[in-house]
Amino acid sequence: MIRNITDEQARHMIDILKKKSELIKNFYHRIEKYRLSGDRETYSKKFKELLEKEEIKVYGKKIE
Repeated sequence: MIRNITDEQARHMIDILKKKSELIKNFYHRIEKYRLSGDRETYSKKFKELLEKEEIKVYGKKIE
């Protein structure tokens, strides 16, 4: 389903993606072994956990 979004909403989404991308660069090396081994469950769990910790560390809150 395609949803029409405004330019402002699109810019906001891009800003969030850029911020999260920068955060991921800070911890991706810690979960790379799970990605390479194919352990999707552990990778997913660790990714979410580390992303949340990094958001709180950098921004003081979770980004939404």
